[in-house]
Amino acid sequence: MANERKLKVLVSGAGAAGQCAGYWLARHGFDTTVVEQAPAPRIGGFATDLRGVAVTVAERMGIADACRDVRVRLREIVRLNEHGKPVWKTDGNFGAGTGDIEILRDDLTFILHQARESVEGLTYVFDDSITWIDQDDDGVDVTFKNHPPSRYDLVIGADGLHSNVRSLVFGPESTFAKPAGFYVGIYTIPNLLNMERQWFVSSLPGKFVSVMQYGLDKHTRGMFIFTSPPITFDKRDQEAQKAIIHDAMKDDTEYWAVQTLLDALPGATDLYFDEVTQIHMPSWSRGRVSLVGDAACAPTLLTGQGTSVAVVGAYVLAGELKAAGGDPHIAFPRYEAAMRHYAEVNQAILNSTPEFTLQATWEDIRQSTAEVLEIFESGNDDATGGALLARAANAIDLQLY
Repeated sequence: MANERKLKVLVSGAGAAGQCAGYWLARHGFDTTVVEQAPAPRIGGFATDLRGVAVTVAERMGIADACRDVRVRLREIVRLNEHGKPVWKTDGNFGAGTGDIEILRDDLTFILHQARESVEGLTYVFDDSITWIDQDDDGVDVTFKNHPPSRYDLVIGADGLHSNVRSLVFGPESTFAKPAGFYVGIYTIPNLLNMERQWFVSSLPGKFVSVMQYGLDKHTRGMFIFTSPPITFDKRDQEAQKAIIHDAMKDDTEYWAVQTLLDALPGATDLYFDEVTQIHMPSWSRGRVSLVGDAACAPTLLTGQGTSVAVVGAYVLAGELKAAGGDPHIAFPRYEAAMRHYAEVNQAILNSTPEFTLQATWEDIRQSTAEVLEIFESGNDDATGGALLARAANAIDLQLY
């Protein structure tokens, strides 16, 4: 493209998928703008993981060492019964493959945003969002909430589970959403349990309670997961979301950490609450618009693979656009062909082993605990969720673009 007009690409969303897509598109010579509705890079949430080929992408971006420098280094993971008695303990690296990087989402966001300085032709626009998309054979007209309309050659929807681009171009979220039947709430709390680089987990029927302490100089975060029929809620109203969590857990305060976490909930300023949902689409592209990351194929945060799938997908999408000279009719099908199996294998992690399952009864919890203990005692690593993760994390051959 050196002797031609640079193609203009708009990326919606400045999460991992959007920031990586922006970086690689700019590096490959596209005039790239990333638009994000938040006023600044988003923070909050749990730790996230770069596993398998996602680490390779980080290496090729030149950010892997920076990620390793701030990686989460848990001492242990402890499974507790409902009264707080340890049932089993394992090394803090349980489930991690060689070279995998666990990192706080805040830290990864900062590192990815810093990476923009190493490429030319990459612009970020915060506090704005797309309100309309109208495409023809030659380009895409985009209307924004705050900025004047503009025309682009391509639009990439990297705007997450509740993708605005997907809704505008492909149809309502309900067409593609596959709810898992439960909800998750994650928020920062004081280190009320005097933990240090530990992850405590406990199960109740249809519910899961967890506290992760990332280091005395880092955050402590609590998490509730609970089954529920569909709940209608305002995604912008955190007080209403806190009330939903309280109502779901208020009858379980006799059990480990429930009261402690509920007491800390009113003061939380970074609550993440949502329905645990996967996105399944027959195609991730339409005309000159394509989707990447959770917007295209969310595996859910409970698989631990959402960030890796997003990072790898952004790399492949940008690479195929480079290889095709920016022609979406060539690049987008190649991108989907390369990524589809990898995405589906990672989605299949949910509910695949005892570690990724929410048990419905006390008997189910006892049986699941016994199965995990049997796996530990047998040394059969292939039967663990960690082994499944390792296979899924490497279920694609990355090209050099």
